Amino acid sequence: MAARFPMLKMRSFLMAGAAFAVLAGMSQVAQAADSAGGGGTSAFTLIFKGLDWLVILILVGASIAGVALAIDAALHIRQTKIAPEATTEHLRTLINGRQFKDLLEFTATDQSFVSQALNAGLKRAHLGYGAMREAMESSAGEQTASYFRRIELLNVIGNIGPLIGLLGTVLGMIIAFYALNAAGGNAKPGELAGGIATALWHTFGGLFVAIPCLVVFGLYRTKTDKITTHATIISEELLESLRPAEKGGSSLSDDSRAPTSRPRRAAAPQPAAEGSEPVAE
Repeated sequence: MAARFPMLKMRSFLMAGAAFAVLAGMSQVAQAADSAGGGGTSAFTLIFKGLDWLVILILVGASIAGVALAIDAALHIRQTKIAPEATTEHLRTLINGRQFKDLLEFTATDQSFVSQALNAGLKRAHLGYGAMREAMESSAGEQTASYFRRIELLNVIGNIGPLIGLLGTVLGMIIAFYALNAAGGNAKPGELAGGIATALWHTFGGLFVAIPCLVVFGLYRTKTDKITTHATIISEELLESLRPAEKGGSSLSDDSRAPTSRPRRAAAPQPAAEGSEPVAE
Protein backbone atom coordinates (compact mmCIF):
# COMPACT_ATOMS: atom_id res chain seq x y z
CA MET A 1 0.00 0.00 0.00
CA ALA A 2 2.83 2.34 0.82
CA ALA A 3 4.41 1.76 -2.60
CA ARG A 4 1.36 3.25 -4.28
CA PHE A 5 1.70 6.68 -2.70
CA PRO A 6 4.82 7.71 -4.68
CA MET A 7 3.05 6.74 -7.90
CA LEU A 8 -0.04 8.72 -6.91
CA LYS A 9 2.13 11.72 -6.13
CA MET A 10 3.89 11.38 -9.47
CA ARG A 11 0.61 11.16 -11.36
CA SER A 12 -0.71 14.19 -9.53
CA PHE A 13 2.47 16.07 -10.42
CA LEU A 14 2.12 15.16 -14.09
CA MET A 15 -1.55 16.16 -14.17
CA ALA A 16 -0.77 19.47 -12.48
CA GLY A 17 2.05 20.08 -14.96
CA ALA A 18 -0.21 19.37 -17.91
CA ALA A 19 -2.90 21.68 -16.54
CA PHE A 20 -0.30 24.41 -16.01
CA ALA A 21 0.96 23.97 -19.57
CA VAL A 22 -2.56 24.29 -20.98
CA LEU A 23 -3.30 27.40 -18.91
CA ALA A 24 0.03 28.96 -19.85
CA GLY A 25 -0.62 28.30 -23.53
CA MET A 26 -4.08 29.81 -23.34
CA SER A 27 -2.64 32.83 -21.54
CA GLN A 28 -0.03 33.23 -24.25
CA VAL A 29 -2.71 33.14 -26.95
CA ALA A 30 -4.84 35.66 -25.07
CA GLN A 31 -1.93 38.07 -24.65
CA ALA A 32 -1.06 37.77 -28.31
CA ALA A 33 -4.67 38.38 -29.34
CA ASP A 34 -4.81 41.51 -27.17
CA SER A 35 -1.81 42.99 -28.98
CA ALA A 36 -2.93 41.90 -32.43
CA GLY A 37 -4.70 45.13 -33.22
CA GLY A 38 -1.59 47.33 -33.23
CA GLY A 39 0.99 44.87 -34.54
CA GLY A 40 -0.61 44.09 -37.86
CA THR A 41 -0.27 40.31 -37.27
CA SER A 42 -3.27 38.13 -38.10
CA ALA A 43 -5.15 36.28 -35.38
CA PHE A 44 -4.48 33.02 -37.22
CA THR A 45 -0.71 33.39 -36.80
CA LEU A 46 -1.08 34.42 -33.16
CA ILE A 47 -3.14 31.33 -32.35
CA PHE A 48 -0.53 29.02 -33.81
CA LYS A 49 2.26 30.87 -32.03
CA GLY A 50 0.35 30.33 -28.78
CA LEU A 51 0.06 26.63 -29.56
CA ASP A 52 3.77 26.67 -30.29
CA TRP A 53 4.45 27.89 -26.75
CA LEU A 54 2.08 25.24 -25.42
CA VAL A 55 4.10 22.50 -27.13
CA ILE A 56 7.30 23.91 -25.64
CA LEU A 57 5.81 23.87 -22.14
CA ILE A 58 4.64 20.27 -22.58
CA LEU A 59 8.11 19.18 -23.69
CA VAL A 60 9.69 20.96 -20.72
CA GLY A 61 7.21 19.31 -18.34
CA ALA A 62 7.87 15.90 -19.94
CA SER A 63 11.62 16.34 -19.56
CA ILE A 64 11.24 17.27 -15.85
CA ALA A 65 8.99 14.24 -15.30
CA GLY A 66 11.50 12.00 -17.07
CA VAL A 67 14.33 13.17 -14.82
CA ALA A 68 12.14 12.64 -11.72
CA LEU A 69 11.20 9.12 -12.82
CA ALA A 70 14.83 8.25 -13.55
CA ILE A 71 15.87 9.41 -10.07
CA ASP A 72 13.01 7.45 -8.50
CA ALA A 73 14.10 4.30 -10.37
CA ALA A 74 17.71 4.79 -9.26
CA LEU A 75 16.62 5.06 -5.63
CA HIS A 76 14.18 2.15 -5.47
CA ILE A 77 15.15 -0.38 -8.16
CA ARG A 78 18.36 -1.87 -6.78
CA GLN A 79 19.45 -5.07 -5.09
CA THR A 80 19.99 -3.53 -1.66
CA LYS A 81 16.45 -2.15 -1.69
CA ILE A 82 14.50 -5.08 -3.13
CA ALA A 83 16.35 -8.10 -1.71
CA PRO A 84 19.06 -7.03 0.75
CA GLU A 85 21.44 -9.82 1.75
CA ALA A 86 21.20 -8.93 5.44
CA THR A 87 17.44 -9.48 5.39
CA THR A 88 17.79 -12.78 3.56
CA GLU A 89 20.35 -14.08 6.05
CA HIS A 90 18.16 -13.03 8.97
CA LEU A 91 15.21 -14.91 7.48
CA ARG A 92 17.36 -18.03 7.05
CA THR A 93 18.48 -17.77 10.67
CA LEU A 94 14.89 -17.58 11.90
CA ILE A 95 13.83 -20.52 9.73
CA ASN A 96 16.77 -22.71 10.76
CA GLY A 97 16.06 -21.91 14.39
CA ARG A 98 12.35 -22.72 13.90
CA GLN A 99 11.43 -19.33 15.35
CA PHE A 100 8.19 -19.20 13.39
CA LYS A 101 6.50 -16.57 15.52
CA ASP A 102 9.44 -14.18 15.16
CA LEU A 103 9.57 -15.01 11.46
CA LEU A 104 5.94 -14.06 10.97
CA GLU A 105 6.34 -10.82 12.91
CA PHE A 106 9.50 -9.80 11.05
CA THR A 107 8.09 -10.47 7.58
CA ALA A 108 4.93 -8.55 8.47
CA THR A 109 6.89 -5.37 9.23
CA ASP A 110 9.80 -5.59 6.79
CA GLN A 111 9.11 -4.01 3.39
CA SER A 112 11.64 -5.91 1.29
CA PHE A 113 10.50 -8.07 -1.63
CA VAL A 114 11.51 -11.37 -0.02
CA SER A 115 9.88 -10.62 3.33
CA GLN A 116 6.59 -9.58 1.77
CA ALA A 117 6.46 -12.64 -0.49
CA LEU A 118 7.33 -14.99 2.38
CA ASN A 119 4.80 -13.34 4.69
CA ALA A 120 2.01 -13.96 2.18
CA GLY A 121 2.89 -17.65 2.23
CA LEU A 122 3.14 -17.85 6.02
CA LYS A 123 -0.36 -16.45 6.39
CA ARG A 124 -1.67 -19.48 4.47
CA ALA A 125 0.23 -22.03 6.58
CA HIS A 126 -2.98 -23.51 7.98
CA LEU A 127 -4.06 -24.40 4.42
CA GLY A 128 -1.00 -26.45 3.59
CA TYR A 129 2.16 -26.03 1.57
CA GLY A 130 0.36 -25.80 -1.77
CA ALA A 131 -1.65 -22.78 -0.62
CA MET A 132 1.49 -21.23 0.89
CA ARG A 133 3.37 -21.50 -2.39
CA GLU A 134 0.47 -20.11 -4.38
CA ALA A 135 0.14 -17.10 -2.06
CA MET A 136 3.89 -16.48 -2.21
CA GLU A 137 3.90 -16.56 -6.03
CA SER A 138 0.94 -14.16 -6.16
CA SER A 139 2.70 -11.71 -3.86
CA ALA A 140 5.93 -11.95 -5.87
CA GLY A 141 4.04 -11.30 -9.10
CA GLU A 142 2.23 -8.31 -7.63
CA GLN A 143 5.45 -6.79 -6.32
CA THR A 144 7.21 -7.36 -9.64
CA ALA A 145 4.39 -5.60 -11.46
CA SER A 146 4.57 -2.66 -9.04
CA TYR A 147 8.27 -2.19 -9.79
CA PHE A 148 7.60 -2.30 -13.52
CA ARG A 149 4.86 0.31 -13.08
CA ARG A 150 7.46 2.64 -11.53
CA ILE A 151 9.27 2.89 -14.86
CA GLU A 152 6.33 2.50 -17.26
CA LEU A 153 5.81 6.27 -17.47
CA LEU A 154 9.33 6.55 -18.90
CA ASN A 155 8.18 4.36 -21.76
CA VAL A 156 5.06 6.50 -22.22
CA ILE A 157 7.08 9.73 -22.32
CA GLY A 158 9.57 8.15 -24.68
CA ASN A 159 6.83 7.18 -27.13
CA ILE A 160 4.79 10.39 -26.87
CA GLY A 161 7.79 12.78 -26.96
CA PRO A 162 8.40 12.47 -30.71
CA LEU A 163 4.68 12.90 -31.39
CA ILE A 164 4.61 16.12 -29.37
CA GLY A 165 7.68 17.28 -31.27
CA LEU A 166 5.97 16.38 -34.53
CA LEU A 167 2.98 18.47 -33.50
CA GLY A 168 5.31 21.44 -32.99
CA THR A 169 6.95 20.70 -36.34
CA VAL A 170 3.60 20.84 -38.12
CA LEU A 171 2.73 24.08 -36.34
CA GLY A 172 6.04 25.63 -37.38
CA MET A 173 5.53 24.65 -41.01
CA ILE A 174 2.00 26.06 -40.94
CA ILE A 175 3.39 29.36 -39.65
CA ALA A 176 6.05 29.39 -42.39
CA PHE A 177 3.63 28.62 -45.23
CA TYR A 178 1.08 31.06 -43.90
CA ALA A 179 3.77 33.77 -44.01
CA LEU A 180 4.52 32.71 -47.57
CA ASN A 181 0.85 32.97 -48.48
CA ALA A 182 0.52 36.37 -46.80
CA ALA A 183 3.42 37.65 -48.91
CA GLY A 184 1.72 36.50 -52.10
CA GLY A 185 4.27 33.77 -52.70
CA ASN A 186 7.20 36.21 -52.69
CA ALA A 187 8.19 35.99 -49.04
CA LYS A 188 11.74 36.79 -48.05
CA PRO A 189 13.87 34.08 -46.43
CA GLY A 190 13.72 35.96 -43.16
CA GLU A 191 9.92 35.71 -43.14
CA LEU A 192 10.08 31.93 -43.53
CA ALA A 193 13.04 31.31 -41.25
CA GLY A 194 11.02 31.74 -38.05
CA GLY A 195 8.49 29.03 -38.88
CA ILE A 196 11.10 26.61 -40.21
CA ALA A 197 13.34 27.13 -37.18
CA THR A 198 10.34 26.53 -34.91
CA ALA A 199 9.58 23.26 -36.70
CA LEU A 200 13.14 22.01 -36.40
CA TRP A 201 13.52 23.00 -32.77
CA HIS A 202 10.33 21.15 -31.87
CA THR A 203 11.59 18.03 -33.65
CA PHE A 204 14.86 18.29 -31.74
CA GLY A 205 13.02 18.85 -28.45
CA GLY A 206 10.79 15.81 -28.92
CA LEU A 207 13.75 13.56 -29.68
CA PHE A 208 15.83 15.10 -26.88
CA VAL A 209 13.12 14.14 -24.39
CA ALA A 210 12.26 10.73 -25.86
CA ILE A 211 15.69 9.18 -26.40
CA PRO A 212 17.00 9.43 -22.80
CA CYS A 213 13.65 8.24 -21.41
CA LEU A 214 13.65 5.17 -23.64
CA VAL A 215 17.29 4.40 -22.80
CA VAL A 216 16.64 4.64 -19.05
CA PHE A 217 13.45 2.60 -19.41
CA GLY A 218 15.28 -0.16 -21.30
CA LEU A 219 18.10 -0.32 -18.76
CA TYR A 220 15.84 -0.40 -15.72
CA ARG A 221 13.38 -2.84 -17.30
CA THR A 222 16.24 -5.33 -17.65
CA LYS A 223 17.51 -4.54 -14.17
CA THR A 224 14.03 -4.88 -12.65
CA ASP A 225 13.48 -8.24 -14.31
CA LYS A 226 16.87 -9.52 -13.11
CA ILE A 227 16.49 -8.38 -9.51
CA THR A 228 12.86 -9.45 -9.05
CA THR A 229 13.55 -12.86 -10.59
CA HIS A 230 16.45 -13.36 -8.19
CA ALA A 231 14.29 -12.23 -5.26
CA THR A 232 11.51 -14.63 -6.30
CA ILE A 233 13.96 -17.55 -6.40
CA ILE A 234 15.21 -16.67 -2.91
CA SER A 235 11.62 -16.52 -1.64
CA GLU A 236 10.90 -19.96 -3.09
CA GLU A 237 14.03 -21.40 -1.48
CA LEU A 238 13.11 -19.99 1.92
CA LEU A 239 9.56 -21.28 1.66
CA GLU A 240 10.80 -24.68 0.54
CA SER A 241 13.00 -24.90 3.65
CA LEU A 242 9.82 -24.88 5.75
CA ARG A 243 8.54 -28.15 4.31
CA PRO A 244 10.52 -30.56 6.53
CA ALA A 245 8.79 -29.04 9.57
CA GLU A 246 5.72 -31.15 8.75
CA LYS A 247 7.50 -34.33 9.77
CA GLY A 248 7.80 -32.95 13.26
CA GLY A 249 4.14 -32.02 13.41
CA SER A 250 4.47 -28.31 12.60
CA SER A 251 1.47 -26.61 11.04
CA LEU A 252 3.56 -24.54 8.62
CA SER A 253 3.21 -27.07 5.84
CA ASP A 254 1.65 -30.39 5.02
CA ASP A 255 3.36 -33.38 3.52
CA SER A 256 0.54 -34.23 1.16
CA ARG A 257 2.93 -34.06 -1.74
CA ALA A 258 5.41 -36.46 -0.18
CA PRO A 259 5.72 -39.66 -2.16
CA THR A 260 3.88 -42.62 -0.68
CA SER A 261 5.39 -46.08 -0.35
CA ARG A 262 5.52 -47.86 -3.64
CA PRO A 263 3.58 -51.13 -4.05
CA ARG A 264 5.72 -54.21 -4.27
CA ARG A 265 6.02 -55.39 -7.82
CA ALA A 266 5.07 -58.99 -8.41
CA ALA A 267 7.99 -61.21 -9.28
CA ALA A 268 8.18 -62.63 -12.74
CA PRO A 269 7.42 -66.35 -13.03
CA GLN A 270 10.52 -68.56 -12.96
CA PRO A 271 11.13 -70.75 -15.93
CA ALA A 272 10.17 -74.35 -15.15
CA ALA A 273 12.41 -77.28 -15.64
CA GLU A 274 11.94 -79.28 -18.79
CA GLY A 275 9.03 -81.62 -18.53
CA SER A 276 7.42 -79.95 -15.47
CA GLU A 277 4.74 -77.25 -14.97
CA PRO A 278 5.82 -73.60 -14.46
CA VAL A 279 5.76 -72.47 -10.84
CA ALA A 280 5.32 -68.80 -9.85
CA GLU A 281 7.16 -67.37 -6.87
